[in-house]
Amino acid sequence: MKKKQKLLLAVNIVIISALFILNYFYQSNGFDFTLKCVCSTLFALLGIINLIYSLADKADNKKFHISMAVGVIFAFLGDVLIEYGLITGAAMFAIGHICFVISYCFIQKMQKLDYIVSGALFLVGVLFFSFCPGFSFDSEIIRAVALVYTLILSTMLGKAVGNLVRDKSLVNKTIALASALFFFSDTMLSLHYFTELFSWSYNACMGTYYPSLCLLVLSMCLKLIKPNRED
Repeated sequence: MKKKQKLLLAVNIVIISALFILNYFYQSNGFDFTLKCVCSTLFALLGIINLIYSLADKADNKKFHISMAVGVIFAFLGDVLIEYGLITGAAMFAIGHICFVISYCFIQKMQKLDYIVSGALFLVGVLFFSFCPGFSFDSEIIRAVALVYTLILSTMLGKAVGNLVRDKSLVNKTIALASALFFFSDTMLSLHYFTELFSWSYNACMGTYYPSLCLLVLSMCLKLIKPNRED
């Protein structure tokens, strides 16, 4: 590993560690909006740093890095805008998730297994919304948004799992774990918004949300380290 790659990895570790600490204070201070913005700025900034490095170093598969960086920027926008409107924030997150799926496709093209796993996850999500006690949507528009969002999330996790099954590289393992945490985090978010079943659901949401974003931006760094590059 080159010195500049070691430096990049060190920067990733330092910023991610700082974000983990700030996430604790964010939750322990009643989900303070300012702290949330700081946390979200950190993962977006790290995504941009990794993207700049990939472009400056003329790394392989630049489209992966561009799509991933755009995805974390939209995740940042979702974090901010969801405070002003659920649908607006959800739209930003949805665009971000689509960017993540696209970035996964730059590692491997969509294949039959990806569609099967994604479809199974979507079915589980639909059943969850339909039969979980206590679920209440304010309108049919909100229900439709939730279903579309579930489809995108299911595709994101299904594609990550498919990539991992075919190639068990460190990058794919990191992305699969991040996608699973994202899926769980948004499940907890839906429980927070649409039910009153668990008082701790938002803590569980944010406790897994930031780690998932950190792992996604870390995957950019890992892919920039030569042993993980693909020619």
